[in-house]
Amino acid sequence: MIMPEGLNPGSYTPFTPDNRLDQKALERELQLVTRGAGGLHGPAGHSEFASLTFDEWKGWTDVLIDVAHRAGIKAWSFLGTESYEKTLPYIDYAVKAGADGIWLIAPYFNLYSQEAGYNYYRDIAAAYPDLPIVFYPSHQTGNHFTPQTIARISELPNIVGMKLNGDASYDEFSKTILLTKDNPKFRWVAGGLNVLYPLTKGIGFKASCSPMSNFAHEDSLAMWEAYKSQDWPEVEKRQKKIARIAAVLNVTGDRHVGGRAGHKAALGL
Repeated sequence: MIMPEGLNPGSYTPFTPDNRLDQKALERELQLVTRGAGGLHGPAGHSEFASLTFDEWKGWTDVLIDVAHRAGIKAWSFLGTESYEKTLPYIDYAVKAGADGIWLIAPYFNLYSQEAGYNYYRDIAAAYPDLPIVFYPSHQTGNHFTPQTIARISELPNIVGMKLNGDASYDEFSKTILLTKDNPKFRWVAGGLNVLYPLTKGIGFKASCSPMSNFAHEDSLAMWEAYKSQDWPEVEKRQKKIARIAAVLNVTGDRHVGGRAGHKAALGL
């Protein structure tokens, strides 16, 4: 079963002037970030996937898989909805379209217990036993997965990784690492490149899906290679440059609220 590997960029979602998904622009944006990448993923949170219609999401997915496979890299379809039942058609489509695996965000817009969160991933993993799944328990969903729940999910047979939740406290992250570090078929995915510091070399990140690759792919790729070789001065140099670019794009100073305006302006340029 494949596991996430290397940089896995994506794209922000481009639209035509009449508010339709611009598949040609999306194809161009994804082609720009395939060099040196281990895969592509999307449409993710930064692609405003929850605002897309199912047909728009399917079109996005088709472009993603086509571009990735023509480049000889993996295609990770990002998906998730409010419920188990609503999510299944998305997974079915991704599998039939040829996705190599999925990134699965936790259900959002409703509150549930730790056991219910675990059962969601357990049931989907059981329904698609041959499908590699990277799970994403983002706090943006309105729910908080404890280290113990994350560790239980990581033990499911075809759960191959977790996108690191940047909202988790250092204490919780440390506990989660300790609970999962001996699992050989589970891999941490760095959501952002800014976490790649000497302190994390013991974790041994082998994959990232930083959205900054969409705008600064060369620097992101150089930073990733520097991290793998533990060239910390080069990591710091690249991180500072990427951070400056991110500060310009995130015009509100918030990585979610209103930040998309700067992202889309940059994509247009």
